[in-house]
Amino acid sequence: MSEPTVQFLQKAGLITLIASFTLGAASLPVPAVDENRSEKKSETVVVAGGCFWGVQAVFSAVKGVSSAISGYAGGSKANAHYDIVSTGTTGHAESVQITFDPSQISFGQLLKIYFSVADVSLE
Repeated sequence: MSEPTVQFLQKAGLITLIASFTLGAASLPVPAVDENRSEKKSETVVVAGGCFWGVQAVFSAVKGVSSAISGYAGGSKANAHYDIVSTGTTGHAESVQITFDPSQISFGQLLKIYFSVADVSLE
């Protein structure tokens, strides 16, 4: 296994551990209004905010989520590379595409998880 791959896996493992503790400590209220359970087997939502590896790790462990894929939203394809995006000058946001089964988890429940772990600011 290559050195960059090993470093990535170590970082992802640490992020997963941190994210699981953060999720366990979340104390946000249950959504007051939420969608009814759907008969659809799959829906997709994209969220952005903070470290996409941490957000991806959390959602990958949620029952009813079939995939969580990290990527970038906004900006141009030419500079959608981690080192460049990290400068904050590209117009990109680190994001995660979440595919879920709405008969197992609602959109409101996903948002509750998202707001308990994402690094978002309303300023």
